[in-house]
Amino acid sequence: MKQCSKKSVGVELLEKAEVEGHSSENAQNMITNETPPPQYQASDDTIQESLRIVNEEALQLSEFLLQEEKLIRELCVILKQVLKQLNMSITIPANVLPQQEKIQRIILNDEAHLILINDKNEVKSKALEDYPPEVIYNIASFIIPELSKSLTFYRKKISSRISLFDRINQELRNLRNTLVNRPKKLDGNTNQINNGVKTALSPKQKDSSKG
Repeated sequence: MKQCSKKSVGVELLEKAEVEGHSSENAQNMITNETPPPQYQASDDTIQESLRIVNEEALQLSEFLLQEEKLIRELCVILKQVLKQLNMSITIPANVLPQQEKIQRIILNDEAHLILINDKNEVKSKALEDYPPEVIYNIASFIIPELSKSLTFYRKKISSRISLFDRINQELRNLRNTLVNRPKKLDGNTNQINNGVKTALSPKQKDSSKG
């Protein structure tokens, strides 16, 4: 009986070993049969073409950056002159600047400076030209429509003054022409009236001097 039991245990161990061997062999076969991911390798012509494009784009980018810097400086100078001439300041939305702190108000004054007022009522001032191009672009995109409205209002104001000046000048011209072109007879009558007034006043002047 003991020999039979030992024999059955040995058979079971052998079968288990065979099953594990088959499983590991199948797993190795699965790993071996997996195809590796394709590796992309550009051809020499493609690399040379890409390098050529990089070189051309870098040259153009350098030129564009210089041109942008020049235009921004010119924009700030001209804008300052226009705002000063109009005696104008523009309130700008706070979201045009990166939210580094809680900005409540932004004002572009007639010196082309941005006045920043935070939630603690602290005031900071910085020239517009000292900001990055993206910020200047956002501000310019906002103020141009506002500037057009202000110019329309300014033009109407000047037009109203012109109408008033024109009417005043016209009435003054009419008055001048009336005085210049009055009849000479009227001049003689005026002299007689003036002499009569003097005569009437002369006795009174004498009496008053005696008193």
